[in-house]
Amino acid sequence: MWIRSGPLRYAAAAVTALALAGSGTACAIIPTSGSPIPAKEESNSDPLNAPYVRMIASPPRAGAQPLDIVAGFRAAMASVEDPDWKIARQYLTGEALAEWDPESGVTVFDATRPKEENDDSGVTMTFHGTVAATIDGEGRYQDLTLTGADRDVTFALKKVGEEWRISSAPPGLLLSSSDVKRAYEAFDLYYPDISGRWLVADHVAIPIDPSESQVETLVRWLLRGPGRSLRGAVGNVLPTGTRLIRVAADGDSVILDFTSSMAVISDRLDQLRTVCAQLAWTLNQVVPGQSIQIQVNGEPLPGDGRSIKWQNYPEFNPAVLTGEQPAYFMRGGVLRRIDHDADNPVVEGVAGQKTMGFSSPAISGTDRKAKVAALGDDGAVYVSSMTEDSHWDKWIGGTKGSTLTPPSWDRYGAVWTAENIAGELRVWTAYGAAPQRVLIPADIAEANVETLRVARDGARVAMIIDNGHGPEVRTGPILRDEGPLRIGELRTLVEAKENQTIPDVAWKDGQHVVVLSDSTKGGRVYTAYSVTDGRSEEPKSAAHVSSISVAGDSLLGGSDDGGDGGEVLSWDGKKSQWVTKAKDGASTPVYPLG
Repeated sequence: MWIRSGPLRYAAAAVTALALAGSGTACAIIPTSGSPIPAKEESNSDPLNAPYVRMIASPPRAGAQPLDIVAGFRAAMASVEDPDWKIARQYLTGEALAEWDPESGVTVFDATRPKEENDDSGVTMTFHGTVAATIDGEGRYQDLTLTGADRDVTFALKKVGEEWRISSAPPGLLLSSSDVKRAYEAFDLYYPDISGRWLVADHVAIPIDPSESQVETLVRWLLRGPGRSLRGAVGNVLPTGTRLIRVAADGDSVILDFTSSMAVISDRLDQLRTVCAQLAWTLNQVVPGQSIQIQVNGEPLPGDGRSIKWQNYPEFNPAVLTGEQPAYFMRGGVLRRIDHDADNPVVEGVAGQKTMGFSSPAISGTDRKAKVAALGDDGAVYVSSMTEDSHWDKWIGGTKGSTLTPPSWDRYGAVWTAENIAGELRVWTAYGAAPQRVLIPADIAEANVETLRVARDGARVAMIIDNGHGPEVRTGPILRDEGPLRIGELRTLVEAKENQTIPDVAWKDGQHVVVLSDSTKGGRVYTAYSVTDGRSEEPKSAAHVSSISVAGDSLLGGSDDGGDGGEVLSWDGKKSQWVTKAKDGASTPVYPLG
């Protein structure tokens, strides 16, 4: 019997022609008297046919007792074979049926055996357990293992004729962690940014539908458009009203046949290329190495639509930074590039000279046109190029008596900072010496912000905020659609414990940040978090580190404990230790963007 590992199983690499047809082997878990037992089905000999585990719903058994009724109802809620919950509804009374909305969301709840109470009206069963996560109707999985508290969940039952039925049930679906492993898949859906020049990943938990292939499921979810967490931060180039007619396999190709609405992109080359990139990057998770063909009502779409592979669209790479990246640090008031073969040379231009006292550098990119943004000795944000004849230009001046956070670049070439004024928070962005104020959520309007970092793909922001209750890390989308530039709803990712500090946060990629914080056990640690579902990796030691910068799997830390005032450290994952990259007053290491 195959059991998926982890809270959500990531898409298997080998999904093939049989999977495209919607067929597949599975392990059935058949509830009898409320206690599911596993039953392994015959396996297809095709090694590329991805198996799955399923829960087969059974209707209420005559004479079943309250505990069995509740167990059967929970098993039916978890059944992927009954997507409309027709069997689950049979466990409810008429009143409960009218109130129960299975599409309102999922609560992942792990509980012990319930406490049963009887009275003249019926039976009440109370389960005590922990809410491990929630999943909303748009597939947003929110891990609550770090913040979730114990909770009681109650079912009320009464007799309908001679049979027990549930008269009051918790809202939505109540699934166990094991149910979620069986019934959901985790995928990245890719949407183009507002300009249509690159892709942004949206990580979602999608319920399994045994009647269709993973390819069909992903395409249908793409056609729904981005969810609330990214709506307004990304675009949607798939033509409105387009439906998927069928998915077919033709040798090493996957055919996607759409309705007539898709035909309009054949004459719009930029839109066609973006649609192809979106499909290719998304479907590469389930049909790697296979090409994709777009058809409209059974006829091939000309141009790129005839043969789509994700390798053909490298410019859309959502990772932004790929391969080995340049890194920089400060020493003696000038900016240097980490290059041991050249003795860590200073950069060209004014950033490599002591023409102005500056700190907290940020680099806009990896090419020769990259710019440096930094805080000047007057607290304003200045920008210069890294060329021989460069000079400092003030882009964001700030208000007298206020403080600006260290600058951060986005992929569009804009620099960002937050301004803390007494009782007011302002966020600014600038493409030059004409800063634009960014609208922010009302609940942080009076907060103090220590750090603001824009994700390299320009779609999200991470902020270290203190609303008077201690520091916390919040993340949310940057809304670039109609209207003024604004930051959308911010979700709390990390909350500091009592007397705990959070010195820094840095983007690892578009969906993950690394948070530098005090450990609850003492010392300092860094922890990687997913901003889409809240999952975290095991904290790792970061003793003496005061600032961080991350690019993919590469992590740099600045320490104040090196010789003559500081050193730059690099995390060696294989040895699980920090290695000195520069010392003698080295500080503030930084990768481009982030």
